[in-house]
Amino acid sequence: MHPIAFVLGNLTVRWYGVMIAVSIAISITVAYIESRRQGINTDDVLDLAIVAVIGGILGARVGWILTSPDVMWYLAHPLRILAIWEGGLSYFGGILGGVIAAHFMVRRRRMGFWRMADIVAPLLALSFGIGKIGCWLNGCCNGTATTSWLGVIFTNPLSECDLLGQSIWPAQLFNSASGFLAFAVLFWVVRRRKRYDGQVFIWYLYLYGATGFVVEFFRSIPVHVLRLTPNQWTDVTIILLGIIASLILRHRPPFHPVPPQQPAALDATAPDGTESDG
Repeated sequence: MHPIAFVLGNLTVRWYGVMIAVSIAISITVAYIESRRQGINTDDVLDLAIVAVIGGILGARVGWILTSPDVMWYLAHPLRILAIWEGGLSYFGGILGGVIAAHFMVRRRRMGFWRMADIVAPLLALSFGIGKIGCWLNGCCNGTATTSWLGVIFTNPLSECDLLGQSIWPAQLFNSASGFLAFAVLFWVVRRRKRYDGQVFIWYLYLYGATGFVVEFFRSIPVHVLRLTPNQWTDVTIILLGIIASLILRHRPPFHPVPPQQPAALDATAPDGTESDG
């Protein structure tokens, strides 16, 4: 795979960055359409999307750098932290950063956090599926060596693949397929049958955690703790958090937005009981 999309002067744009931009654009568009369908203020949704995207990108980048073996190099070259188009984003860090940023906006606008989380959940899965295609083109997040007919070989020296010239599992495409599958289940099945606010988001946690746990067995990850990778332990934690949230939220009443207060109507009669001539 060729990781470079195009070059403009001194600026090299990778397919990884292009796919991230595409996933953001599609997700915001779908969120806008869905908010209109549910009668939610679209201006609030667009503002929320902007805040969540900024928080998500920052969280994804910081999360990846903090877990990278090159963390000290990035601290010595802080401007390189901003080079997200070169790859290096933590999906879980992105979710965490986006949720934190969105939480403040939702509370400020009184939009109902879990109601909005249900709208966003399928889009998180969709953006994951699109973003992992960027990983495939970039060569990062590669799989382990295999002799299977499904094996692929990365040969481009510009690729981020750790196992150039070897047949490896297409782990990025496994992740991408899991994202599209989760989107389909959440958007066309769970969303139409939800019984309480937050249920769609909780199912997203289940699907993301379960599929990510399985795909991780095909990825080339050198670090293991008790035979599981750090990401797998994170996936287990995500599923447990979903179970806890489900036990709490299923007993909460649905969120109903408070309509803006209307100015008091003018009295039809004057204080003395006679009709007002004004």
